[in-house]
Amino acid sequence: MADTTHYLNKLANYLWLLSPGCYKSADLECTKLVAHRGAHGRNEAGVIVENTLPAFDLCLQNQVWGIELDIQLTLDGEPVIAHDDHCGRLFERPDLVIGETKFEHLRQAVPEIPHLDEIVSRYGGQMHLMLEIKESWREKTALVSRIQKSLSSLEPDKEYHLLSLEPDHLCGFTALPPATFIDVALTNTKSIVRQNLELGHGAVAGSFALLTPALVQELKAAGRRVGTGQVEHPLIANREAHRDIDWIFTDNILSLQKAIARQNN
Repeated sequence: MADTTHYLNKLANYLWLLSPGCYKSADLECTKLVAHRGAHGRNEAGVIVENTLPAFDLCLQNQVWGIELDIQLTLDGEPVIAHDDHCGRLFERPDLVIGETKFEHLRQAVPEIPHLDEIVSRYGGQMHLMLEIKESWREKTALVSRIQKSLSSLEPDKEYHLLSLEPDHLCGFTALPPATFIDVALTNTKSIVRQNLELGHGAVAGSFALLTPALVQELKAAGRRVGTGQVEHPLIANREAHRDIDWIFTDNILSLQKAIARQNN
């Protein structure tokens, strides 16, 4: 499924080059680039694993505006940065399920997985943090208080946002302003937009191909901000800026950032 999604997105990045908006004047300075899971993949330094300090360090070195990262809770309630609930795909340890492993054991077995406190200490205030909540506060009762403790030194909405594929996952963070919350759509874009408008959350993020001009206009009219991904081509980024998109998420942050710079020179 992941490979299918990857190729469909790549195809969309080329098909949407037919859109007139790709070639209209747009101010990309107003649209912020967000590195999805950091600057990961193969580069001059070798292969960098997603959601790790080297992936985020590379973003900081290249003055990337923001990073998107995923939060999981360990067995003893410590927030760590990992997309998957186990360590098989990235670290060849499928036996290690994060929610069933205490932090000390996880740190010893897979030291590459960062703690949220490390992220805040290292990057807070220097890059905008887009933090995806992957678990429900209804099931993990300590989730809200533990994450808010880690983020207490940062200003919500200004220095970080919370994202989720399930809008209800964000509703437990009652101490935070609604502008902090971004509801994320996959193929259920209309449903997520409807839930966002009902809940009063601050923003919606989804595929640049599925967030239609009509939906973007509806969200903007309601005072919402909008993020789109996964953008790979600088002309698609130009289209999104022309559509007044607030954030562009990408898995290819360094190449896209360089291509945009060349396009603007």
